[in-house]
Amino acid sequence: MTATLQRVPTPASGEELAPANRAGESRERRGLPCVVGTTVLAAAALKSWGFDLLPLAHGSPALAAIGPASLIAWETFLGLWLLSGTLPTAARRVAIGCFGVFACYTFYEALAGKADCGCFGQVHVNPWLTFILDVSIVLALTFLRKPDARKVPPSRWAQRKWPVAAAAAIGLLVGATVAMLHPKVVAAANGLASADNGRIVILEPHQWLHHRLPVLKHIVSQRSNRSLGRQLATGNWVIMFYHASCEECRHTIPIYENLARQNAASGTDTHVAFIRVPPDLTGLGAATGSGTAGPQIFHASPALHGNLDNSHQWFATTPAVMQLRDGTVLRAATGSRAMNLKWLGTTVTGQGPGIKEQWPEYKDDGVSDGRSS
Repeated sequence: MTATLQRVPTPASGEELAPANRAGESRERRGLPCVVGTTVLAAAALKSWGFDLLPLAHGSPALAAIGPASLIAWETFLGLWLLSGTLPTAARRVAIGCFGVFACYTFYEALAGKADCGCFGQVHVNPWLTFILDVSIVLALTFLRKPDARKVPPSRWAQRKWPVAAAAAIGLLVGATVAMLHPKVVAAANGLASADNGRIVILEPHQWLHHRLPVLKHIVSQRSNRSLGRQLATGNWVIMFYHASCEECRHTIPIYENLARQNAASGTDTHVAFIRVPPDLTGLGAATGSGTAGPQIFHASPALHGNLDNSHQWFATTPAVMQLRDGTVLRAATGSRAMNLKWLGTTVTGQGPGIKEQWPEYKDDGVSDGRSS
């Protein structure tokens, strides 16, 4: 009888043990990249959280926002890629190069004596601490990697490329979103000038001639807080923006109230609206004298009353008066010039008394309508 001898696999070969140990090996490989990915995502989230406070460079707000928004997009992409576990060797190499660049930047900031490098948004961290963190991550990704003694082949998931593409798409979406939401970019997109990094919006009526009134969507009713934008964007309107603490506004308001009454009586299709510009130092009485503190300035008239909303801090030279047709600014006058009703033309003012009859001491110094007056 001949005995058949079969080779019994030994643990030294490792081939049959690879499937049993693959899960543990995979966790061992992915532990450090997951920690680094979480750190990068945290930095991107903190930058996004304080992005509206980030000072932008002078020039085009959209272009100025590209740089910091691109960094947020890149960190989001890299963090998601490291967490996904796909193409791990490439991800590790990219992360080493990225944190090497970060280390150079934070080292420069530290040598310059900066108190904060801005790497974590509004969470202030000393650049020396950030530099140590960046260098530690570079060293860890470079050297703390166990050799693949058993030559465990990568899983199918680790070989897939679509998660990397998805991470890139998400990063681009996040970066574009935070850029578009910056107050300075929002103001510029609406045709509004701004100051203090977009937190203060400047009303410039003479820059809006022959363009749609950019603040229409920010005008709300004084009583119900409902939007008046659609109403003011239809038909012919004379709109006066005023500050409650403006003395010239107090003298000008009765003129346009009288205009509203004259137009209503004569059937002229031009309506009048008074829009308050916050914040108020003192209050002007509304049409009925209720709801605000201060002297009774407004009287009964067919005029519409509204406010600019609280989405921005507003800065304007008042009184500022504009003639609108279907939401487009045709003429504009500010300051003492707004007290000259002749700038509106006879089709708007009708046959009633003009500014000369009501304010004989007033000197006519012209208005802007986009052409010679």
